[in-house]
Amino acid sequence: MWKPRQLFVAGIVYPRGRSAPPLLLTRTGGSIGGDGSQPIFTQLLAYRRDRDRFESVFSRMVGRNTNPEVRFVEAGPLRGDVVVAEPTENAPFGYWVTVNRLTPSYRYQQILRYRSATRYGDDNPLAVIDSEMPNIQQRLGLWRPGRPLPLPAKGCPKPRLVKMELWCS
Repeated sequence: MWKPRQLFVAGIVYPRGRSAPPLLLTRTGGSIGGDGSQPIFTQLLAYRRDRDRFESVFSRMVGRNTNPEVRFVEAGPLRGDVVVAEPTENAPFGYWVTVNRLTPSYRYQQILRYRSATRYGDDNPLAVIDSEMPNIQQRLGLWRPGRPLPLPAKGCPKPRLVKMELWCS
């Protein structure tokens, strides 16, 4: 059984801008294991006025040791989407990347899933989602080679693509 032990994030997000209904984003952590692993549970909740309660519209639990991530995208062409990177279980060890988009009824639906170009232990200092952003955006028709690369918010001094994986060194 999973029980939350730590609250990492609790805040309001605006997937469709400030003029549309917001969502409550929470990220909690469970007990830390002997090997340093920890379950991280991310959830987005919508307030349903007609029922006077919050309802989960997206939830995902990932571990901590193998660079998985669940990210709510706050800006750019994927604004309001939730991108998830989870490790694969067989060689070559990479990640399953999924993109989830908010539907008109305010529920998230998966719109993309693929095996990453990023490999586990490839020494790329970027987060998996940042290194996969050109791949994600190309698959969704939002970016094409030859255009400026979609760069992480924290900057990228020398961006380059290596087999559709973004590197910043």
